[in-house]
Amino acid sequence: MSEQPEKTHNPLLEDERKNPVYRMGQAIAGFMLAVWAGVLALVFFLVFRFWLS
Repeated sequence: MSEQPEKTHNPLLEDERKNPVYRMGQAIAGFMLAVWAGVLALVFFLVFRFWLS
């Protein structure tokens, strides 16, 4: 088993990262994550507001 350091980047992976469909998917995933975080924050805020009042 020869230990070979990963010096070369995979050109296929670089092409995949520049793909507009991949970039759009990443953007949509990030946006959905932000929306979920906002929804969870709102739910916790409302629950604690009604629970503590």
